[in-house]
Amino acid sequence: MQATGDDFDSETEDAIILAFHDFASRHPFYWNLSDPPGILITRAQITNLTITISATGASGVAGTLSATPAGAISILDYHIRPAGVLWAARVTAHTGGGTAVTLQGVPATIAAGTATTIYQIENDLATDFGYFDSHLRDQDGTLIEVWDYERLISTYPDPPSSGWPPRAAAIMANRKLRWSTYPTAARRVEYPYIITEANPSGSGALTIPQHLRWVLAHGAAYFAYLFKSDKRAQIFKQEFERGIQLAVAFDRRVRVGVGRVPASPTYGAYS
Repeated sequence: MQATGDDFDSETEDAIILAFHDFASRHPFYWNLSDPPGILITRAQITNLTITISATGASGVAGTLSATPAGAISILDYHIRPAGVLWAARVTAHTGGGTAVTLQGVPATIAAGTATTIYQIENDLATDFGYFDSHLRDQDGTLIEVWDYERLISTYPDPPSSGWPPRAAAIMANRKLRWSTYPTAARRVEYPYIITEANPSGSGALTIPQHLRWVLAHGAAYFAYLFKSDKRAQIFKQEFERGIQLAVAFDRRVRVGVGRVPASPTYGAYS
């Protein structure tokens, strides 16, 4: 499958890659589920520190904490909400064990010794995360719904409140989620997700079930003929699309199972 410098080999490789990702993107196939599911650990809010902020600005604003956060953790990407204000600033730089922070979005200075709440309302997701397959699950089994971001911030606007478990989570950036309310303790959260697969290289086994790999072959043939403006591309496109439909049906049978309903007697006119 590796290109050898020949134009045909290179185009064939491109055709296989295009077909592979087209196939994978059509449906949340079970063979693209992450195994094991993703896991993240939340962190509790910090309420025993004070902060001093002597300047304002949209970014790069310096602040000083009264002490280092417990455990010498980094609070990068946390939010800091000083007491008595209706805004919170994002921490854009902090080194674990230090008291200096750099903040984003500071509309007013904050006097020395002002109490503050430092909280984590966002978490990074796995590096191969594609999209959620279903709801997230807290360690006690509570389901956390997946919403779109606009719905989340409209229902739970800034500044957020504390509360766990949150009602929902939403994707806010590439491989990053936001909670509807921020955690008050360290919690284990599991999330099933569909992976974003790397390009097939020929060096490892495909995750596509053996009996469905012909679909990928037909897809690759379709793209290869398409590159050549060959009319035969349409024949393979039809087979590729038919194969994807069969794959989707098979995926649903695997996930749900095949129910068996006892046959009911049929009564005729003279029964």
